[in-house]
Amino acid sequence: MSPAALWHARHRPWVMLWPLAFAQVVSWGSLYYSFSLFAGPIAEELGWALPALNGALTAGLLVTGLMAYPVGTLLDRYGGRWLMSAGSLGAGLLLLAWSQVHSLLVFYALWLALGVCMSCVLIETIFAVIHQQFGAEARRGVIAVTLVTGFSGTVFVPLIGALLAHMSWRESLVVLALMNLGFNLPVHLCFTPPRGHALAPQSAADRAEGRRVMRERLRNPVFWGLALWYTSYSLTASSLIFQLVPVLGAEGVPRKDIYFCFALIGPVQVGARILMVTLGHRASTARLGAVTTTIVPLGLLILLYAPPSLGWLCAFAVCFGTGHGVTTILRGVAPAEWLGREHYARTMGALALPMMFAMALAPLITASVWSATGSPRAVWGLIFAGSLVGTAGYAFAVFNRRRQYRQEIAALDDPEVEALATRSAHDP
Repeated sequence: MSPAALWHARHRPWVMLWPLAFAQVVSWGSLYYSFSLFAGPIAEELGWALPALNGALTAGLLVTGLMAYPVGTLLDRYGGRWLMSAGSLGAGLLLLAWSQVHSLLVFYALWLALGVCMSCVLIETIFAVIHQQFGAEARRGVIAVTLVTGFSGTVFVPLIGALLAHMSWRESLVVLALMNLGFNLPVHLCFTPPRGHALAPQSAADRAEGRRVMRERLRNPVFWGLALWYTSYSLTASSLIFQLVPVLGAEGVPRKDIYFCFALIGPVQVGARILMVTLGHRASTARLGAVTTTIVPLGLLILLYAPPSLGWLCAFAVCFGTGHGVTTILRGVAPAEWLGREHYARTMGALALPMMFAMALAPLITASVWSATGSPRAVWGLIFAGSLVGTAGYAFAVFNRRRQYRQEIAALDDPEVEALATRSAHDP
């Protein structure tokens, strides 16, 4: 394809998807995974306490959660181009400002603003764009983009480590800022469609219909089962990301074994997504959910009861990485399949609100338990209990979806029942 033809085709689903997926890697790597690597050098230079530093990240993630629904509403109305472009522009400028920070108060203000930017560029946003452009084929697009974004931590943790080994943390932040301004911003401007193919300018009646649909969804028990499942998933993942290294270190596990276990999670989750593409693409969302909500608690039982040797830690990494990889995909496809594709972005925004709160508060909760008890088993036990809440949420959603499905069938005549019986196996 010539450059001119590629330019004219840039908004086609499979053309736009790959640049936007690589932009996700930059967004996650520079805005989320970077924080824990910069916290130490910043605390050492400026004399700030680590809890105070981590509080800024918590505040930023809380803002991301609060902005999720308004951003979803704008995505449904106008598409993703200007939101994602503004998010990348803001992220780049705020990372530049972070590189010059000397005041803790200014640092908090920067992270509150970065929280708004993250709500515009992170995964729920691109899921919404994919659903707008791919329609019924959105599941394939979601799987493809998560295959790429699974490498965010694998790429950026060593990259930022290498930057910090050769330059100051301030100079390293400038490099990350230029990635957002020099790569993400042009990608979002050029490849993100201004609105989905099926979207047209919305009238007041259309907006009223959207509010009615959302009120119905908020009364649907399937929505609340999904919210419980995904919130628990966020709580578990965030807790492990921030507590795995310090708690295993306190248990006397050698650092090289801890880092190997942590590094193994990324390739395993990508491998699980590849298996979904090759072998599991016909599996229903309900069956895949049953696997993930079983295997993640199993991995946490390994942390809780097995000796902290490298072999058992690898077994944990395989369980958690598999569950983490597949659940990320299910976050993008289950709401559309079980609740409906209309007003998908604002549905995802409503689901993301408690998820982001859980992601923000999980490190503080688990750190408090760790400080109060000094017991690794208390930390692992708390995270395990949280994962079981997610399993219960999944079961609640599936039970109610099946009940609604049976009611739909009972209300139809025989020819309609036959047609309904041939519908996609993605339903529970």
